[in-house]
Amino acid sequence: FCPAGACLGATMMREGGPAYENATDGFDGIDMEAANRRATRRVSTANAVLGGLVGVLALALFALAGVHATTQARAGEDTRAGGSESSSKPKRVIFFLSDGMGPAHLTLARDAGACGALTLDEHLVGASRTRSTNSLVTDSAAGATAYATGHRTYNHVVGEVPVGDPNDVDFTSGSASASGATGPGPGPVTGPVRPAGTIVEGAQLAGMRTGVVTTTRVTHATPASFSSHVADRNDETEIALEQVYTLDLNVILGGGAAQFMSKDAFPERSARNDTRDLMADAKHRGYAIAFNAGDLNEAVAEIVRSGGIKGEETDQGGGDASENSSTAAPFAKRQFGPRVLGLFADSHLAYEIDAHDDSLVGFANGATPSRGDAEAPSLVAMLDAALVVLDAKFAEHENDEGFFLLVEAGRIDHGAHANDAGAVIGEMCAYDRAFKRAVEYVAARNDALVVATSDHDTGGVSVGCCDAYEVDVAKLNALKKSAEFVANDIVTEMLKLDGVVFDVPSATAANATVENAVRAIAIASFAAAGRDVSDASDSVGDADVSAIVAAAIEAIAAGDSVTHTYEGYELQNKIGEVMNRANKVGWTSRAHTGVDVPLFAFGVGAEAFRGSHDNFRVGQMMIDALGVDPVEGYKVFRDRLSIVDADETPP
Repeated sequence: FCPAGACLGATMMREGGPAYENATDGFDGIDMEAANRRATRRVSTANAVLGGLVGVLALALFALAGVHATTQARAGEDTRAGGSESSSKPKRVIFFLSDGMGPAHLTLARDAGACGALTLDEHLVGASRTRSTNSLVTDSAAGATAYATGHRTYNHVVGEVPVGDPNDVDFTSGSASASGATGPGPGPVTGPVRPAGTIVEGAQLAGMRTGVVTTTRVTHATPASFSSHVADRNDETEIALEQVYTLDLNVILGGGAAQFMSKDAFPERSARNDTRDLMADAKHRGYAIAFNAGDLNEAVAEIVRSGGIKGEETDQGGGDASENSSTAAPFAKRQFGPRVLGLFADSHLAYEIDAHDDSLVGFANGATPSRGDAEAPSLVAMLDAALVVLDAKFAEHENDEGFFLLVEAGRIDHGAHANDAGAVIGEMCAYDRAFKRAVEYVAARNDALVVATSDHDTGGVSVGCCDAYEVDVAKLNALKKSAEFVANDIVTEMLKLDGVVFDVPSATAANATVENAVRAIAIASFAAAGRDVSDASDSVGDADVSAIVAAAIEAIAAGDSVTHTYEGYELQNKIGEVMNRANKVGWTSRAHTGVDVPLFAFGVGAEAFRGSHDNFRVGQMMIDALGVDPVEGYKVFRDRLSIVDADETPP
């Protein structure tokens, strides 16, 4: 599957606007029953180049624009000295979605954390209101779907919306999918859903290149909402299939390799519920596959060497769309251009704070801790690579239609679920660095737009707690590892204890010898993470140890991994509590909250985003800015999917 060492564990849209006029009528002829059944359907069936290459190539793109720009300009102003007058509409749109970032996260990162001055602050234009169709508190699936489609939907639903007027709200029905799947939110929903065209599908129909970049699994709720249509966000087997076979994204970068592995070849690692090998399928369909930063650099360098074009516009997937077959017509509109699939971890990518050995101080003033070629690329490195792939040779290509790129800083949400201030700050610093790079790219062009917002706030962080008028900034920024990392370290060391059986939690937890051993393990793990808990005033008390032991034993006895989890594991929660006690950073929840989230924009058309908007309106504004038709785009997607359904072997 991958080379040794390569797999790491760790406008406002106007009412009746052109894209939405008769939007419901645009779905005439779609088999809604078949579309809803897809929620339960399963398909049966050398040398690495220098690590800085991608960044150099991306910066070269900026230079090729032939303009110098001031990146600190107000949103919407044309600051391109010597450049031509701005286009009325952007051809290149980069959409950042910071999963779980609320307004207080900015304060935490900027003022308490080591991130320092944020580029985000320079481009704040308004706010996004985050409620879903049936809850004041959205989940990531509904939140991302609103931005992707311009329609509200139920919590837990990906790329599909309620039949009828999806932008009506009803907070009485609970939340989850129409299929009854459970997940974040009050409970299941009764009521049909239908697929909704996405901005990605509209962009592809218009001849644009498209991509998704994320620090989570590429099949997780946010990227899935832009690249698939399922009624249950947990159906990641189906989501991965749709991403590879029906959407034709040029760039897919993130984690989630386990969703693409064959269960036959990797029975312990594969997360699929069928035997399909999507890695092999993706390669057959023209994707360059990358498992680490070195692979990604090499793939991008090859794209540049080859002129940026792979295959023909009518031939995307190893087959000939001109063949005399029923599959030819739907595939004739597929995108030309190179393809890269980068899967840099089995599940989510490691937290930024865990990706190196420095403390948060190492992030000060926009610093970027280095990573090796054998490691997963950072968010900014993935963005650099995506821009090269999406922009390669476009300046000289007669079909220069532009691109749409989703960039998700997804693990802000996970850190906030765990109430882990250190993890959140690391992710926020990485997010702002990537946003700054995008602003530099946009500032060097006269046809580009960057928009950034969040799907929701997570955790309700308060900068200050415990009835104290202070935050211990020094202790906060001395942190080196996340609560997730500490939890894994504690469990790993506990499993090395001789003669301890972890199948009877109550009996084992009561064993004083075990508790003393775990106390020593916990103190050592906290110290390695930059949290000294050995002194009397800041110690891990008996109650802390008992709670940590009980939570760790419960996870071990159940056979669960504490890696990449953020709900339901008391071990990370207790570790976070110990860390927060000294930092004096407080939290109001371990779930999402319903507060408005910040909205940022810069570039061509950015002024339209000023003000406070419903989340689906922000989606509509982006669709309107690009001038694409998601409804017609979905029809092409639907036709491709119907071929997959009929043949059970996609072409």
